[in-house]
Amino acid sequence: MKQYTFDINGHQVEAEYEETFIEEVVKPLMKQWEEMVEKKKHRIIVFLAAPPAAGKSTLAALFEYLSIQEGGKRIQALGMDGFHHYQSYILSHSVEVDGKMVSMKSVKGCPESFDYKRFKTLLEKVKEEDIRWPYYNRVKHDVEDDVIAVHAPIIVLEGNYLLLDEAPWKELQTMCDDSIFITTNSDAVKTRLINRKMKGGALPHEAVAFYENSDGKNVERVLAHKLPAHTTLIYDGKTYKKSK
Repeated sequence: MKQYTFDINGHQVEAEYEETFIEEVVKPLMKQWEEMVEKKKHRIIVFLAAPPAAGKSTLAALFEYLSIQEGGKRIQALGMDGFHHYQSYILSHSVEVDGKMVSMKSVKGCPESFDYKRFKTLLEKVKEEDIRWPYYNRVKHDVEDDVIAVHAPIIVLEGNYLLLDEAPWKELQTMCDDSIFITTNSDAVKTRLINRKMKGGALPHEAVAFYENSDGKNVERVLAHKLPAHTTLIYDGKTYKKSK
């Protein structure tokens, strides 16, 4: 296993990957994307979609890191977390869940807590030009605008809902040049989600309640309503492998 440490939304996150996964899955994908850029003569967008806590942010960071180490065409990892509604909006709005209106704060992270229109607008722009991308600060629990300068020819865009088979999200599929989906099960990500919430300041019972009322439902929603991806990876809670 090879170990890495990445800065993910203001937190240092450790990740490890089997060398066979890197050599047989990750690097061939990188080579494929380089060839796509050469053929298309413009920036390409790769969607990396997965349920919460399945490791999409760290995998995207791995692609970026290896592109620098390998000296090929630069890959830049971007996330859709910067398109959460602003915290002031979330604190003052409600959303319907299972036929009941609840505070958006209590289910933050669900598709409805994202600014879809703003996300789609910037996604359309980033395909054609260098722009500045928003960032989600997990320390402040809020969005920061125009933080990340986008410049690379290959963008790996990670997010929970990039391949969600629900309106309006399913319209996004035509905007990517390649796509990856990480499939898993709720048991493999439950502990990580609860620990993440506690790391953000929640008490243990609050973190468990948030998982049951929000994160856990988002996991099941993503797994049950996903569009086909060009590549599917399987995450068992520790390692990744490519689906046959």
